[in-house]
Amino acid sequence: MKKSILGIGVLALVAFTVWWLRDAPLDDTARQWLDTTPNDDNPAYAYLLGFGVPATQSPAQQGHELAQRQKVHPELVLPNAYPKLNNTPLLCHPMTAACLLEQQEKKAQAKALISRYQFLIDRYQTFLEFSYFSDNTPPRLNATFPEYNLLVCASRLQSLAWANSAAPGPALLTEIQQLRQWLAQDHSLISKMVANAILAEKLQLVALLVQQKAMPAPVLTPLTSAEKSFHSPMKKEFTLMAHFFLEEQYREGNQQATWTEKLQFKAGLKKHISVNRMLPLYQHYAKLAGQPADVIQADNIQPARATTGQAIRNPIGNVLLETATPDFKRYLFRLVHLDARLALLNQLENTKKDSPVSNPWTPGKDDTLTRQDQQLCFRHAPDNDRYSACLPLL
Repeated sequence: MKKSILGIGVLALVAFTVWWLRDAPLDDTARQWLDTTPNDDNPAYAYLLGFGVPATQSPAQQGHELAQRQKVHPELVLPNAYPKLNNTPLLCHPMTAACLLEQQEKKAQAKALISRYQFLIDRYQTFLEFSYFSDNTPPRLNATFPEYNLLVCASRLQSLAWANSAAPGPALLTEIQQLRQWLAQDHSLISKMVANAILAEKLQLVALLVQQKAMPAPVLTPLTSAEKSFHSPMKKEFTLMAHFFLEEQYREGNQQATWTEKLQFKAGLKKHISVNRMLPLYQHYAKLAGQPADVIQADNIQPARATTGQAIRNPIGNVLLETATPDFKRYLFRLVHLDARLALLNQLENTKKDSPVSNPWTPGKDDTLTRQDQQLCFRHAPDNDRYSACLPLL
């Protein structure tokens, strides 16, 4: 009898150990979301990789070579021959009335700066002419993203040129249309926010130039579902974090770990369980981006609690998940602010006090405008993370 009980106990212990050490199968939807490998090289992405080469070199040619190297060495160093250009005072930001007036007052300096870096403006315009963009940055935490800061700098050089142009309107509105097309493409979270930020600055510039009678007030449509979409950014963010687990990137730089620490990772971190637990949160934010602003504001989703089985089998993975999941809601707010600026621009010449207007922050409810502190704002629009839905006034 004792031997039977002992045998059952041993078998139970073996079964538990096998269950404890075994990982779960990877969810089918997770596999689909992980399938972000580009079908072919993206010329627009390659062009961005080479954006910062010296004026005498070709961004397209150098970028193509860099794109091929990045597939093998994700952490490669990208060229940027102009790292301090964005600190130039005339490339001021945000685009306020004081900023614009300074750019126009120092016309000779502005002309010299534009002439010196005209090739960057040309590169910026060439980039916007690409019909399709996909941020193909490899899904590794140490991978190098394109020099988006330099792209922003080139955009500000173009804005400086518009500020001193006799008739900037048609070309500036074409640029905004191209930026909106770019906003709707296959972005990472970083590139989506860069496109959002550049567009926000352009709308501020348009507001000021309209007040100066340098261009007529445009009629701009609200953001489309494709422009608001967060499916691609969330898919790429999910892939980035999933590969952190699947490729065991958490081991990098930990070659000196003791055998007990290595055993802890082996026994206490299940890659597939971790990835499967991550997926619903990223899916949620991808869907939430298409909802009205009040729904986004009210959302308070939290990662689902680990089941008892997950807690026992994947304690280290659970800790990593709890500490490595950012708050994506604030990024959705930035797109609502952009949509609100588009709506404000259509109300720029509306001087009627307390006139009811449509506000993306209060869907289904009319709002009113405020004009104070040299800003045109909706009365009900929150400030989030240093971002607001206002336009500058002269």
